[in-house]
Amino acid sequence: MRLTNSLLRQHIGFYFKKHWIQQGKRVPNSTGAEEELVARGIAAVDPSEVLKEHTPREDFVIPGMVPPPVRYDETHPLWKPEPAFVYGDTNVLLEGVRQAQSLLNTVVFDDLPLKLEEKLDQTKIAAPLDRSMQHAVLSALVFDTEQVKTAIQKVPDRPAYKLPRTYGISEGRKNQLILSKLVTHCDRFVGRSVNVNRKVVFNARFLVPIVKESERVLLNLKAESMIISHEPLKPLDTAVYRPMDLELPNLFPLKETVSIPVQNIYDWRNDYPISRNYKFSHPHTILIHCSPSDVKNATELPVSRDQIEGRTMVKAFAAAAARARQLYGEDVKTLPIPITVQAVQTDSKTFHFSVYQLNTLDLSSSTERNMWFRKAPLDLYSQCGYVVGKPTLDDYNKDVLRHFAVFYSN
Repeated sequence: MRLTNSLLRQHIGFYFKKHWIQQGKRVPNSTGAEEELVARGIAAVDPSEVLKEHTPREDFVIPGMVPPPVRYDETHPLWKPEPAFVYGDTNVLLEGVRQAQSLLNTVVFDDLPLKLEEKLDQTKIAAPLDRSMQHAVLSALVFDTEQVKTAIQKVPDRPAYKLPRTYGISEGRKNQLILSKLVTHCDRFVGRSVNVNRKVVFNARFLVPIVKESERVLLNLKAESMIISHEPLKPLDTAVYRPMDLELPNLFPLKETVSIPVQNIYDWRNDYPISRNYKFSHPHTILIHCSPSDVKNATELPVSRDQIEGRTMVKAFAAAAARARQLYGEDVKTLPIPITVQAVQTDSKTFHFSVYQLNTLDLSSSTERNMWFRKAPLDLYSQCGYVVGKPTLDDYNKDVLRHFAVFYSN
């Protein structure tokens, strides 16, 4: 009911409202006390000047209290006067793989290394393990009990229209669970002789500062999961693959740093998340999440498959480069022993397998190049969810588990 004068006449609120209006019009009258004090030689002082002590403000940190928001200006502790290009987890390169090749001095092979392909041909997944993996997929993507608001979905033909939000399992939770299930089944497949030499760490952060043609670029990236091993992966022979026989793409008139945001707040240092004194410190395989809500273009255009694969290459380079500088120093250019890192990127349905070998950190070198081997993306299933109230897994692809097992046992 609308609040009107007719309603207020029957309500006590009308009385209070009018009372405050009348009281607000009163003018304080002088009581004569101040004049009497002055006549007796007593000075009258404003109480606020005596009772209020003017002390500088001091902030106290109380455990459990929410800290004040950080100001992203010159007062920030990581503020640098010289700006730099900072590539983070939510960024993608405008030109995808081509731009990553040019930036990181890397050539691309559209297949996995020969030894891995031979091992794939020889690897067979037993039927009981295969059935167990199918149940694990349903457990991770359908039966999990998490219920949160899922990502916003849009209709391509109606960009301004948003479909109603639904509750379900979040994308990050799906990715985490499906990768965990794959690692568990790989442990069962390879046996104790291999998995005692493997460990899994989560949220591994890599910081890699690079300077190329006077441009400062900082790679500030995270691997949601990383498999570390007791021994490093054996490097691939450059005499066999001959990376110098392949040409790097020409991005002219674009620069190699196009679409990378420029910031003044960054941490210009190299950081590898595992201490070199730990016996399981060698990077083996990085497991990366890539859901549609995780990455976006600065132009708000849809992220392409090529851009997603370029993101995989950059993250694999960051893991290898951070480890190389930890082992050989901050100023190393040509590595005494190349560092090889495997990478698996997924959105819980599509899996992309690749291998990166870091040969040099001289990104302008014309005599040495890095190598990246990639496989065409594999779909784990065509549909996974409830169909007419029944949990359904259609077109399960056992090649995903087979590839994962070969990577894990390599």
